[in-house]
Amino acid sequence: MNNEKRLVQIGAGKIGRGYIADLFNEAGYRLTFLDYSPELIKSMNAQGYYTIFKHHADGTYTKVVIRDYQAYCTQTQNDQCVSAIAQASYVSINIFPGAVDSISKMLAEAIELRLRNGNEAPLDCLIGVNFLFASKLFREAIEKYLTTEAGQSFLAEKVALIECLVHRNGAFPTEEMLTEDPLACNSGDTPYMTVDNIFKNGLPAGVNLHPQENVPAWMIHKIWVANMSHSLSGYFGKKAGYTYIGECHDDPYIMRCMILAKREAVFAMHEAYGMSYEEMEAHDPVEKQKEHYLDHVANSVDKDTIDRVCGDLIRKLAKGDRLIGPALACMQHGRIPYFLARGAAMA
Repeated sequence: MNNEKRLVQIGAGKIGRGYIADLFNEAGYRLTFLDYSPELIKSMNAQGYYTIFKHHADGTYTKVVIRDYQAYCTQTQNDQCVSAIAQASYVSINIFPGAVDSISKMLAEAIELRLRNGNEAPLDCLIGVNFLFASKLFREAIEKYLTTEAGQSFLAEKVALIECLVHRNGAFPTEEMLTEDPLACNSGDTPYMTVDNIFKNGLPAGVNLHPQENVPAWMIHKIWVANMSHSLSGYFGKKAGYTYIGECHDDPYIMRCMILAKREAVFAMHEAYGMSYEEMEAHDPVEKQKEHYLDHVANSVDKDTIDRVCGDLIRKLAKGDRLIGPALACMQHGRIPYFLARGAAMA
């Protein structure tokens, strides 16, 4: 498998199937999906293809059909999953925090199988998640499960745990999409992904990845600023009785609260992590933020549901996450996080 253009995709959810798979498929990579759901894996193998509906700002869609993949269940087909990882050069990991331990155990088993098979080629793991300090969490968990000194050395020297910025949002498929394809993915259309520039094998050929330095810090910026804005809009929208996140665009009060909360979060990043306002503006200009938000997140044709955006509250209201994290940083540095606090209260 090392000599092939192949990606092992761990997590076959909205990000994995609707974003990462699309980027690698477009570059001619064969895909192997690993997912915990036996029902999903059975359906993927039985159908043999699925459709990505990439929605655009004008309300139209582009359809992309993904086929000729392999799919294994991490719960019931552990040996096949471990074998696929052991042969891979590139692995993408898109999971929830609760799966870090089990997937790290699988990665440790794959490293030790890789070495037993005489394969000492480097392994690049792209981590595209919406929780903080992911590479550190994975490295610590993998270390815990490695049983040999050779495995520990391989992890330290030849495994890159590459944090990525997920730019493409994923919504629940509509009834019309599911009628056409029961495995449909409803995805945004951002054509690239930003990645930490620490690859061991080099960038995967032809894949539209944008390498950048210090992505883990920018991951905090993404969650505290971008993800916070999206969640806060949803919480306010739910209180207002809206159904879709796009309806928030037409509510000037929600938009004002979101923009002012974002200012508090930018202050928090500056004080807590030393990012200059100029650096943040250059990375994500205010006008570009506004244009992207209105075009891709809060436009009147966006049918991403408020209920989806407001889901998983325990994780999203955790101490270091999108609302409480920047709010605490503001308080530690002398600023009252009024609008961040209002967002948390609305949740």
